[in-house]
Amino acid sequence: MNFSENVHFELESKGMLIKELSATTGISENTLKSYLKSDSAEPKATNAVAIANALGVSVEYLVTGKNAKGENFSAKTRLAAQIFESLPQNDQDSVMALLKEMKKHI
Repeated sequence: MNFSENVHFELESKGMLIKELSATTGISENTLKSYLKSDSAEPKATNAVAIANALGVSVEYLVTGKNAKGENFSAKTRLAAQIFESLPQNDQDSVMALLKEMKKHI
């Protein structure tokens, strides 16, 4: 995934609007919208850092889709994480218990 797709995903998963990202980063809404176009150029480094900080992710992740360990998260994995985060705490605990049990059998 590219910068635009990763920012879109993070905005959606956090329920954040471009307007809110703009207010947090100090980057104009029009500039942010230009970064979100699929054929757009990537932002200058200072803007990428501001966006990553506002979204609570690394710049590397926004640019490459990989975390600091170089792990690439598929769209399926990211969707699962998004769904998991939206669950009530007791359901998250149940899912984690199930995953831990399943891992024992791998």
